[in-house]
Amino acid sequence: MVQKLLLEISNQLTVDVMDRAFKLKTGSQDWVKHMEVTRAAPAGTGLLGAVFRIKLYGENHIATFIAKAMVQDRLLRKSLQPEKYFEREVRFFSEVLPMLKEIQKSAGAKENIQNIVPICYAYHCDGVNDFLLLEDLRERNCVAFSDNPTKCERDAILTTLAHLHAVSMALRVKKPIDFAKLANVLHDVYYTDSNRAWYSVYFQNAIDICLKTLAEFEDPTTSVYYNKFLKLVSDDPYELLIKIASNQSIHPAINHGDAWIPNYLGTGNKAVAIDFQLARCTSPVTDIMMFLSMNCRELRNKSDAFDDMKVYHNALAYFLEDMGLNADEVYSWKDLKQDLKVFGKFGILTSLTSIPLICSTRCDVLGEFEKKYSGLDKIPLEELWELTPFQTIEEKKYLVKSVRNAVDMELI
Repeated sequence: MVQKLLLEISNQLTVDVMDRAFKLKTGSQDWVKHMEVTRAAPAGTGLLGAVFRIKLYGENHIATFIAKAMVQDRLLRKSLQPEKYFEREVRFFSEVLPMLKEIQKSAGAKENIQNIVPICYAYHCDGVNDFLLLEDLRERNCVAFSDNPTKCERDAILTTLAHLHAVSMALRVKKPIDFAKLANVLHDVYYTDSNRAWYSVYFQNAIDICLKTLAEFEDPTTSVYYNKFLKLVSDDPYELLIKIASNQSIHPAINHGDAWIPNYLGTGNKAVAIDFQLARCTSPVTDIMMFLSMNCRELRNKSDAFDDMKVYHNALAYFLEDMGLNADEVYSWKDLKQDLKVFGKFGILTSLTSIPLICSTRCDVLGEFEKKYSGLDKIPLEELWELTPFQTIEEKKYLVKSVRNAVDMELI
């Protein structure tokens, strides 16, 4: 029965794998007697895979884990191509994170990057039966942030981003050959020419929703905000996303890659990052501006936005100093502002789809897609992630504030 439960996640997630993880986590030789498997997130939360919580009962110990696995539905799997995103996340935990931990430890740092990511207990990656077995962050009392985080919560997430970026910058400075090897394999896997055709209708639907919403608040004939946004979305914005995401910049860092609010959990004034399926090597500004563009509702003006960026840079300087490095030499405030001119519009470009998506009802990846879309070779993305017009004035203002913020900061 136990093995049957695990087979529904991945046929490589065996009782032996769980037993080893159980012993490792509990620091004992206890053995698993009983297991409970439940969904770890509401339907629609995981867009590229399925997430489960596994609770193990031993003779003297209890332990819980989070298992991430590829969707089982064959048509959905063919449409989403989750194997490339799982390969990226497995690479992050199996190759990138150990190198980051080692560079931080060798520098005699007080801080530990493991504190801002879940512990990985096991993984498998063959493009068919991929899974990750991770720490259950509920045991750290971590909970999801609201869609409109407070100033304290924004600061926590910006500090977590700064920690990740700083340690990868330390690797670049101290071990440039190792960093270069990572950079070469951490090319972008999401905004690519191969995804363009599949993404185009979905992307245009998002643009149409955003333009219609913006026109309710800004006069299309006279508004600087409307016309700068119109110019942005009329000049092949998908090509611009490809160019930005694939540009390693003068000051590259390992980026989370998908820095929207669902990918952070928090406790107190601390934030933990999850879901590294889009991790890439490029300017840290892409992470910063994606996050700020998605979470700007409490920002009164561009001064507030730059204040948030200062929070990030002060944290970056702290983590670099903790490893014996000087931010003025590695990534100064001036460097960051210079990067904004090239990479800053990444935030509003990703918000085009992310803000409507977060305000829409998302599909359940455990649904029966082969039955629903019988006869199709590939499910259209616009049907999988159906975007609907904003329903409330708050949702509309969410998008409008993001556009105004991008214009005021001279990003577009």
